[in-house]
Amino acid sequence: MEASEAPETGVEELKCEKVGEAMPDIAGYGVLIGLSVQALISLVLAFWVFFLTKLGRLDVSHPEGTWEHASQKKRLGFVSDILMVGNDLQMITGVALIITALSKGTEIDLYHLHLVFDTVSFVGISNAAALVCWTFMQAKEPAKRHRRVIPAHWTGRFRVSYVFAILFLVLTILLEIRLDQWSLTSEEVGYCYVTTGIATAGAAHPLTDKSYVAVTAIWLLLVMFGALFASAKFRKPLLILSFLQFPVHLYMMIALRSANQDSLEEHENENEWDFGQTTATILLGLAIAQLIHQGVNFMKFERTLQKHGPEYALTQKDEHGEPTSLMEAGLRAIEEAKQGSASPRPERGSSIERHEESYELMRNPESRAYRNSD
Repeated sequence: MEASEAPETGVEELKCEKVGEAMPDIAGYGVLIGLSVQALISLVLAFWVFFLTKLGRLDVSHPEGTWEHASQKKRLGFVSDILMVGNDLQMITGVALIITALSKGTEIDLYHLHLVFDTVSFVGISNAAALVCWTFMQAKEPAKRHRRVIPAHWTGRFRVSYVFAILFLVLTILLEIRLDQWSLTSEEVGYCYVTTGIATAGAAHPLTDKSYVAVTAIWLLLVMFGALFASAKFRKPLLILSFLQFPVHLYMMIALRSANQDSLEEHENENEWDFGQTTATILLGLAIAQLIHQGVNFMKFERTLQKHGPEYALTQKDEHGEPTSLMEAGLRAIEEAKQGSASPRPERGSSIERHEESYELMRNPESRAYRNSD
């Protein structure tokens, strides 16, 4: 027994000394924080809607044209928009990060390839949570079903999810193949990484690492495709499965980066801010700003309903249709800016406030006549 333990002790004393070179675009704080925080926002919002409020049980059960139908549909639109906050931007960032790693092929070291795997897993987790909620909300609006020309599972948002899932699968296969080349004694850099904090002292490498990658990748892909194709009754189990995977990848990301920073070539620093980190942080800021904007509009709508009564919802335009592309949204924003600059009177407040003002004028002809006389 003692003889058999001696070789294991000798092997365990070996430590990876050639982890690789610093890559701030992949392992920088901005990238890691940006993607993980956006995933956390999506998960928290999803749990808030489906477990802590009655919004997840909303249903458009009243006839079209009634104030009940209008108010419920408006609430669903707000909830859907809030839940999709940051998802589209995060998917673009995640796809770009995977393509960056794949484009390097065998040149990227194992440490950074593993870190990319854990980081983009946040994107899949966030996408699964967002799609569970979004498809649930869309299913509550049956009036639009007969107008669809594109199949329900082939819209722009679904196509991006398919692309991400395929690229994530390719990344997983590449990581599994590269792990087969694990070597603590290789003269070349990038064939190992420090496993302190992510594996037990007697764990066998790369078997332990390959098992972790395989289990979490299958777990994530199943949750993503469940969010895409499963019925609404599975929404809560899928959200729970998504949430449970978040701390796993968060711990692995932090432990892997902390253990390997001092083993990089010439102790290079990955904390320097560059284009990649700045872009990821700006996108996170945009997502948070959009979250606040939609949340404020939702609260204003609820406040106005209490003030004017539920019939106020009939005066609201249905602004929550099929999702548009980023280019369409950009062109629409430019067109609205042009119209705003050409208008002789500046617009006051948000769209909810303008709707409220119009509704008050409609209900009070005397006030409208007084304003026209001014």
